[in-house]
Amino acid sequence: MEQFLRGLLRDLEHHSVVLRDRLAAIPADPDVRAHAMKAYKEVECIRREVVQLLHDPSLGLPILLPNHLQVYKRWSERVSVIESYPFLFVERYALSDRHLTRLCQRLTSQIGWPLPPPLVAAFSNQYYWTMPEFNIICAPAAEGTTLLGLPDLCHELGHILHLAQWDVLVGNFLRELASYILLEQRRVATEQRPTEYRSLYTSLFTQWEGTWLLEFVADMVATYLVGPAFGWQHVRLCASNSSAAYHPTLGERADHPADEARLRGIVAVLAEMGEADVGARITSLWNSYLDASREIRPQDYEVCYPQTLLESLAKEIIAGCRSLGVRGFDQPCGDPAHRLPSLLAEAWERFLANSQTYSDWERSQIEALWQELDVETA
Repeated sequence: MEQFLRGLLRDLEHHSVVLRDRLAAIPADPDVRAHAMKAYKEVECIRREVVQLLHDPSLGLPILLPNHLQVYKRWSERVSVIESYPFLFVERYALSDRHLTRLCQRLTSQIGWPLPPPLVAAFSNQYYWTMPEFNIICAPAAEGTTLLGLPDLCHELGHILHLAQWDVLVGNFLRELASYILLEQRRVATEQRPTEYRSLYTSLFTQWEGTWLLEFVADMVATYLVGPAFGWQHVRLCASNSSAAYHPTLGERADHPADEARLRGIVAVLAEMGEADVGARITSLWNSYLDASREIRPQDYEVCYPQTLLESLAKEIIAGCRSLGVRGFDQPCGDPAHRLPSLLAEAWERFLANSQTYSDWERSQIEALWQELDVETA
């Protein structure tokens, strides 16, 4: 096993050299330079550590073999992550990626984004996703040809901001969530609920704290940035897939919270920012969608997503964004004709008013947008 591990380490060193040299060979493109350099430095650091271990006399000691094997695993996994994400993004950077990256650069400039603008690629086969630690976002391949889906770019920005400014965005919400779960568990103790509910509430808290809160925060940040456009897009996205709007409910597990609860979180932000009327319009369309889908609200569903918690989180997110100096859709800055939040809002209003004539208008707007961005960065 000791000789096998030495072979694995040498192979990892070689693999790191290949990645390092290919990263070094990437042209000095300002869009990808910072991301390429960060990946280069990390993979080179791992390579040096591998070489150091290969020359360490202790590598041959049987008593240390388990430790050295675990170290190899960590290094190998990290190199794989670098290869799968930042390396892939910067080496295959193409025109479709450049368009979305520069669009995101304009957006972050207009909203007073407190972080470096992310690198955006257009090759995702899993809709939008992000790797916040690398400041990269992946979008569907044809996303640069439409305006209606672009509000979801702001959802991914929300994930990045959440990682960097967790305390500022979430505030005291987790304490409030814990108090709510404790109150529900007390209802079990007083026999207002069956005893098996205690473990369900524990699981509920774990899901909220683990992944659900991440999604609610990202939704609310996106709503803060582009307003009703994100709410309309949420209904569009739900209508395009087969996920049940009320899943997961109490006793069920999933990485994302229920779409119905996410919609209410979006509307809570709109209401808090003075757009309760348009929030009601979105809710009306959503309710019609639920009726057409023949969705039925499960028993105890409200226990998972109480309205008071969603409204409280909405207030925390808005206050957090304001304190970071991030401009919301209700704080216009600069020429409205060139503001992306305004363009996305107009796109959705035009689509809802007359979808038959919308496509021609959208095509002309996208062509003009790419021309402007190409001139800005020429």
